[in-house]
Amino acid sequence: MDTLLQLMEVYGYAAMFVAMVAENANIPIPSEVVLGFAGFLISQHIFDFWTTFIIACAAGVTGSVLSYWLGSYGGRPLLLKYGKYIFFNEKKFNMAEKMFNKYGGIAVIICRCLPGVRTFISFPAGVARYPFGRFVLFTIIGTIPWTLLLVWAGSVLGSHWRDLIQYNHQLLIGMGIVCAVIAIVGLWKYRRSRNHRQTE
Repeated sequence: MDTLLQLMEVYGYAAMFVAMVAENANIPIPSEVVLGFAGFLISQHIFDFWTTFIIACAAGVTGSVLSYWLGSYGGRPLLLKYGKYIFFNEKKFNMAEKMFNKYGGIAVIICRCLPGVRTFISFPAGVARYPFGRFVLFTIIGTIPWTLLLVWAGSVLGSHWRDLIQYNHQLLIGMGIVCAVIAIVGLWKYRRSRNHRQTE
C-alpha cells in the first residue's frame, strides 16, 4: 500500500484512477486507503475536491464495467481459475454473488457501499447478463455516496486520514443505511414510473 500512496504523490490523479479501476475490477485494493489518502492530498491543496470526486467516480464505473464484462464473457470459472493472481477473496465473492442472486439490481447499489463486497458485485451481474444500461445506472447511484463520503472524510481528517481504516465498521453501518435508503427510494420511483407508463 505504501508504494501505491507514493505513486499517487508522484503521478497524482492518474495513479488514483488506475487504483480505483483495479479496486472495482475484482482486485481487493481498499478504497478507504486510496480515497482517504486522496482526501489527505486535498487537505494539503495538492488535489482538488471535486476533480478528485469526479475522477474517482469515473474510475469506479470503469472498473465495474470491466468486471461486468469479465463476468459476462468469462463466467465464474474465470475468476476461480485466475483469482489467485489478484489476491481473490472467494468468501466475499460468494457473499456478493448471493446478494445479487437474491436482490438483483438493487444489490448493485447496496453492495457498492459495502467495503470488500463492493469489489466483486459487478462480476455476478455480468455472469447473469443483467441488463447493461440498468447495471451502469445502479453502479453510478451506488458509487456516488461511497466515493463522496471517503473523499470528504479524508479531506476533513487530513493527516489523520488513516482513521478511516480503523473505523471501517462504523463506515460500513453508516453507508449501509444510506444505501438502503437510496435503494428503497430508487425502487419506489422506478415502480411508480413503470406503473404510470402502464396506465397510459
